[in-house]
Amino acid sequence: MSFFLYYILRRFFVRLEFTNNEIRLEKGIFIKRAAVLPVRAITETAVKRTLLLRLFRAKEAEIHTLGGKIKFYLHKNESLPFLPEFHTAQIKPRFGEILFGAFIDTRALGGIFVFVAILRKIGALFGGDYSNRIVAAITDAAENVTRALELLHIAVPKIAATLAVFALASWIIAFLRKTARMSRFEISRRGNILMVKSGLITLYEHTLVLNSNGFFAVSRDTITTIIAGRAPLYLHNTMILPCVKRKDLPRTLRTLCGMTLPKTKIPPPKRAFMGFCGAPLGWSAAFAAALVIIYSTKLRAAMLLKTALYSGFLVSLYAAAICLLYMKRSGIAAEESVCVSSRKGLRLYNSVFPRGNIRMETRSQSLFQLKSGLCNLKISTHGKRKFAARQLIKSETPRCIRS
Repeated sequence: MSFFLYYILRRFFVRLEFTNNEIRLEKGIFIKRAAVLPVRAITETAVKRTLLLRLFRAKEAEIHTLGGKIKFYLHKNESLPFLPEFHTAQIKPRFGEILFGAFIDTRALGGIFVFVAILRKIGALFGGDYSNRIVAAITDAAENVTRALELLHIAVPKIAATLAVFALASWIIAFLRKTARMSRFEISRRGNILMVKSGLITLYEHTLVLNSNGFFAVSRDTITTIIAGRAPLYLHNTMILPCVKRKDLPRTLRTLCGMTLPKTKIPPPKRAFMGFCGAPLGWSAAFAAALVIIYSTKLRAAMLLKTALYSGFLVSLYAAAICLLYMKRSGIAAEESVCVSSRKGLRLYNSVFPRGNIRMETRSQSLFQLKSGLCNLKISTHGKRKFAARQLIKSETPRCIRS
């Protein structure tokens, strides 16, 4: 509906003006809404061309600032006058690097939501029979997995096998979708503007302002990236390189983002072990105790319950191992730029941002940290971004904000 009104009937419902200093956008049918956006406040511009938009020779433009965003439609050949022209790409990652970036960026939970949405769309467009056939195929695959495991004398409930097959299928769909989105990946830089182009079916163009107040870069680590010695690099929340070698990260940040990676990082001490691994170890102990209770009572036939407890026990131990691994790589370094490495979920985020972007820093201590002399440091920057370094020695924690 919005595409029909604001692009097909744009001359009646949209008024868009560009000047040297600002963008004026007015749109609406019965209620007119007007927005004025200063050009100097722009942090990112995202242009998207879906298959439908390409058929109509149109594109969707979304302009972001620290305070919000505006969205409108343009003709394919219409340009945004405040952006420079990029004639040739400076960096084109190899296909293997794109596959690596897509693999790291694909998440199982997100894949499940995507797969469910695809099933709903298939049912809405082609009828419920097609979506039912896909679900039946997943169920048949789960039964085959159950039979194969029975030959190896491994008993797995059918519902657990079905959920595992569904999760795997969801991840594969999400991975293929991510790979298509990252195909034909290109990076260009001109002055303080960085442009990233990608896409096979839907085409994407992200233009990022490097000297904006909310500017920050992130390298996300997993077990795979640590073993491989390379990881994707993001600017704001946009991937700018799918595969950067760890030894090349300082040079890449300096070349593409104009930032110097701090060298000396202050890590958490060994006595912070329970602060990082206490929660998953506690869960693993709870699951182990539940298993002991089940085996010591008459509930031995509760196969589904035992499978869930075993899964929880193994996942908790895995999470504890991940927390221990990330503990050695966590910490903070502060020079001209600040680097904060902290865990979120089962990933380690290494965030780098200019020191001048810091608005506030806060140190906090729990009752346990008071005895051990540890503290948590939270840094707030422009754009309401927050970065936290946990379990640091209070006397050694640097002062990051400039006076």
